[in-house]
Amino acid sequence: MTYTGDVSVGGPADTRELPGLTITKVAVGPMDNNAYLLRCTQTGELALIDAANEANTLLALIGDTPLATVITTHQHWDHHAALREVQQATGAATVAHPDDAPGIPIPVTRPVRHGDTVAVGNAVLSSFTCAATRPAASRCALTGTELSPTSLISSPATRSSPAVLATPSTTRPVSARS
Repeated sequence: MTYTGDVSVGGPADTRELPGLTITKVAVGPMDNNAYLLRCTQTGELALIDAANEANTLLALIGDTPLATVITTHQHWDHHAALREVQQATGAATVAHPDDAPGIPIPVTRPVRHGDTVAVGNAVLSSFTCAATRPAASRCALTGTELSPTSLISSPATRSSPAVLATPSTTRPVSARS
């Protein structure tokens, strides 16, 4: 089946297979927010972008594989409504921009600023800040050389949908983990 990225609340997730990375998109909650589960195909490591709502849906998507990281794109409630429950169930590290941390209901264990990186196994996400929402909506781009930086997982950045550029890396920079 071909990836379309078209998902709706209560409907099935849609999965995109990329070299080195699998991205599963699901829509959750009353605001019809997207959440993205990223899986490194080489290591199996998982990261979730926006525990937006419906913790049970997100935990079922994660399954039995340990979740390493939950990235919150910004502090609006509809992007972290299920964060506490998902983090407590998985023990995952929490990542967000430091300007957003005070508005997120649990402590951010790893603040990321513009240009910082977060590893998902052998894939590396590069954080960049978007001034479209305040305080500081973070967006994530996967960096590397295997795919062009225009391979979008989602539509371009909006207040409810982070732009995630799909470009897996074959190497991890030293700064990828903290």
